[in-house]
Amino acid sequence: MIGHRLSLRARLTLWYGGMVAAVLVSFGLFWYWSVRQELYHSLEQSLGQVAQTVGFIVERAHEQGWQPLRPLQHSRSVVQRSFSVWSTTPLRGFVGPLPSDTLAAAGSPVWSAVYQYILLNPRTYSIQIADTAGHIIWRSANLLEDSLPVLRLSRVGERRVLRVWLRGEEQQLLVYRSTLAEVAVGYNVREIEAVLQRLGLLLLWAIPLVLAIAGFGGWVLARASLRPVDMMRRTAESITAHNLSLRIPEPPTEDELAHLARTLNQMIARLEASFMQIRQFSADVSHELRTPLTILIGELELALRSRKRPEEYEAVLSSALEEVLRLHRIVETLFELARAERGQLPLDQQPVLLAQLIEEIAEDVEPLARERGIAIYRRADSDGRVLGDALRLRQAVLNVVDNALKYTPAGGSVTLSLYSASGEVVVEVADTGVGIAPEDMPHVFERFYRAEKSRSRTSADGAGLGLAIVRWIVEAHGGRVELDSRLGGGTRVRLCFPELRDEEG
Repeated sequence: MIGHRLSLRARLTLWYGGMVAAVLVSFGLFWYWSVRQELYHSLEQSLGQVAQTVGFIVERAHEQGWQPLRPLQHSRSVVQRSFSVWSTTPLRGFVGPLPSDTLAAAGSPVWSAVYQYILLNPRTYSIQIADTAGHIIWRSANLLEDSLPVLRLSRVGERRVLRVWLRGEEQQLLVYRSTLAEVAVGYNVREIEAVLQRLGLLLLWAIPLVLAIAGFGGWVLARASLRPVDMMRRTAESITAHNLSLRIPEPPTEDELAHLARTLNQMIARLEASFMQIRQFSADVSHELRTPLTILIGELELALRSRKRPEEYEAVLSSALEEVLRLHRIVETLFELARAERGQLPLDQQPVLLAQLIEEIAEDVEPLARERGIAIYRRADSDGRVLGDALRLRQAVLNVVDNALKYTPAGGSVTLSLYSASGEVVVEVADTGVGIAPEDMPHVFERFYRAEKSRSRTSADGAGLGLAIVRWIVEAHGGRVELDSRLGGGTRVRLCFPELRDEEG
């Protein structure tokens, strides 16, 4: 629940800090483990080299013909620690460390130096040599009276690494089996542990410091990144129904924030268009309802002011009934469109032959066209099989034809054509009427829109609802409406429907 109350900036900072902390801790642990492994591996290699060197010295001394005397002896006053002296002379016992020229016969100043460093002056290593029987025959001075474990390894070249405690301090011990002796070399791990301790303290100080710096940087970065979002929020809060023309500032980039701002602006533009349509719709409905209501009120008031003959009352009532019926048709048409937009006006879809449909429509409107002096032509190049609601399709085509008749002067013509093109069935209604101005063409299928406001209206379609119904019916059948017109050069309306193939019927 706490996380839900935090701001996005704080959550981003916490996520960023948590990720950096995880990376730093993982890196620190890996670094500490790697350094520790490397130090102890290097120590083991060093101990192995020392043990092999001592074993090599023993072997070279044996090659010179020296023989071991006896195991190391102890006395109360002095514990002598020396390398057993090999010599061709009779047994002499322990006489102290080997002289510096013991290896002179080997002819190698390098090995002489190694001997002096390791055996005669052992300051860092603890060295112990035991014979193959397990008797200690020599140990370095820094061991005093202590002894290192004798493992009695069985194979030549075998080595064993273990930890031992010597006078309260831990040592890394490597035991090596040479041909003639078992060499144990120990090293106090105090220095290595001190290095690791310093490294651990360094990490304990460095990781929180780096984490604090990273957290501050994450906070600054989150603040800078979310600044455009905050601007969008403030702008969006200031947009109301009265200033929908405002737009959210778009960052001069092509990132996600720019896409978000562009999407929000598109949404606001659609809302503005919807509000404008609602305002226009309200104004148009008020205008359309006010005219018949005004006529109706005026006629009824006139009828009530003075006594009239029955036939005069009958004429007033007849005129009032016409206006009431007009109001009824407008309301019913609007209700029908509202139900259609909500998907509550189902279509009874069956295979329909449009050729037969336009033939029937042409016959129905021919008397009205002849009365107005307009010629009706029809041409069908195919049967025009579609899947649809025959009554709604008839309503759509009839509304277009009726609109063409209203805006075509006497002596003109209206042509109904039916043909197939690119898998579609096209019903085309072309007239030689007054045409539509270019600025009016995008709006002629909107509700209550009329290109000529001064036209007299004799039906509900005269209110500007007929073509809106046409568009809904065509789109409900999966089709589209196309319009071509030129002011003073006639109008051509095409209703395009998906063609029903034989295998589908």
